[in-house]
Amino acid sequence: MTEALQTTASGFEDAADSNVNVSVEVITWDSIFQEWEAGIQGRSLPDVSEMANEHAVNFGYQGAAEPTTDLFNEYDGWYETVSNWGRFDGDFWGLPWFIQPRTSHVNRDILEQAGVDSPPETWEEIVTKGQAIVENTDVSAAWTTPGAQDFSTGQNVSAFNYQAGGGWYSYENDQWGVEVDSATSLFAHLWTLSMREEWDIAPGGWGGVGGTAANELYQSGETGVSHVTTQLARGLIDPQEGVNPDYSDLAEATELTQMPAGPTGERISFMGGACNTSFADETTQYSAGSEISSNFIDYMTQPEQLNTYFQVAAPNFLPVRSGQEEMELFANNPTELPDSWIETRLIQGRNAARYGVTDGNRCAPFLGSLEGSTSGYSTALSGMIGNNADPKQALRDMGNNIRSTINDADYIDYELEETTSGPSLDDAADIVQPWIEGDGKPQIYNPY
Repeated sequence: MTEALQTTASGFEDAADSNVNVSVEVITWDSIFQEWEAGIQGRSLPDVSEMANEHAVNFGYQGAAEPTTDLFNEYDGWYETVSNWGRFDGDFWGLPWFIQPRTSHVNRDILEQAGVDSPPETWEEIVTKGQAIVENTDVSAAWTTPGAQDFSTGQNVSAFNYQAGGGWYSYENDQWGVEVDSATSLFAHLWTLSMREEWDIAPGGWGGVGGTAANELYQSGETGVSHVTTQLARGLIDPQEGVNPDYSDLAEATELTQMPAGPTGERISFMGGACNTSFADETTQYSAGSEISSNFIDYMTQPEQLNTYFQVAAPNFLPVRSGQEEMELFANNPTELPDSWIETRLIQGRNAARYGVTDGNRCAPFLGSLEGSTSGYSTALSGMIGNNADPKQALRDMGNNIRSTINDADYIDYELEETTSGPSLDDAADIVQPWIEGDGKPQIYNPY
């Protein structure tokens, strides 16, 4: 992947209107934040950097990044969530580059052994087909979503929350609100917790299962379905080298499917991804200027360039707008991956959500840091699973910590008040009440 990216980027030297030398430096994610902060202080940042749009918005708010509004407005067909990802204070920050929605990996051999004829397409089928898998096979889990304090845990519960008609935030009358401890959020958490407490389809030792452990459960044949990143799929079939001989049977049995539909009827999954951002000249080492940086960002997001490294990264990277679907990977699939994998990924990419951005149809400077401090909004659920924390208290604690963080920043000129009671399932949306009451739906775990 690194080699393909470097080769593509160096092509800008010939494409540029002026004499340009391009160098690419790869920095691991766990150290990039320190690198950025040190770079701002020491005026040693690169002219362009990959990051999430939340970070681009934050850097823009600090005056360290350039807006990409004009470049963003040159194109249409942006996917819905992507179209709001960098939107803040009248500008767009960071040009979306690729997205990575989470996908269900389904072992058809296990489903067949259990007498299940097709993968789950709804929440009801997660329960009913999951119970059939547990009853009729020797697997330790039917449907695996991570349960540890881990970004993958929070990403999936975020999707469940959106599928129930909720969200982590609200935005009304030019003010942000925190909905982490809302009634619908409580429902989404209890619905997830029901996989262990009510339906017995979750993995054993769930509180220790993060994204890596969820992959290992699937690779070892211990779960029928695992909803995680497609690094799992890449481990089964490399897009260039083909089937991994260590997992040849599993690779043949694996089907990728969208996240099953929840109460809203939407098959929404969480969206990861990245943008390219131009740093301001006063923070960069080479000061190439905004025009050259903008041209480079534009060059890197054209289908002919994307096609080079998207093929190497498949099936992880997906387009951010409809015009990019014309690239060869999605039109003809020259890789060793099954066509169905690529098609499923593309469909899921058009129906993806991202915490905060989906709620307010915009971004905010605090969203990036809060993603980190809450481990992707997983702290409440992981506390419930691993430490038997009271669900209402766990949600209030996470919500109030978020409110405190936002209040302590200099972004807003109003105060977000802490909550001291609730939430109550009685206040949850009408569409989830059948699950709470067991009225035609599998009844959720309710300790209250």
